[in-house]
Amino acid sequence: MSWLRELEAIPSVKRAVLTGLDGLVIEEVGQGGVEAQFLAAEMASLQRAMEPLTRALGEELRRYTLATDEYELLAVCFADYCLGALIDRAGGQRALVGQTLSRLAATLVERL
Repeated sequence: MSWLRELEAIPSVKRAVLTGLDGLVIEEVGQGGVEAQFLAAEMASLQRAMEPLTRALGEELRRYTLATDEYELLAVCFADYCLGALIDRAGGQRALVGQTLSRLAATLVERL
């Protein structure tokens, strides 16, 4: 079963990955932007780098966004996993992608 199939159906999603803290790809969809292995490794690195700040706040990292002129990375973190989608900013589907990521993460947290 492909967990990320729903993200692949959204035209502005260039690539989506599910990764663990080790940065290895668990699942991927899409063919745009950067390679899935690179995206997963960088997402895990960002998640680990933000851990001291979130711990100092007495919280856990739930989501983060990284934006450039052309792309935006939306990521939802849960347990020891991170689910992210690299989108084309011109696509205008940011809210839909964010909602889909959150819904998928809620499902995955129960199954992983």
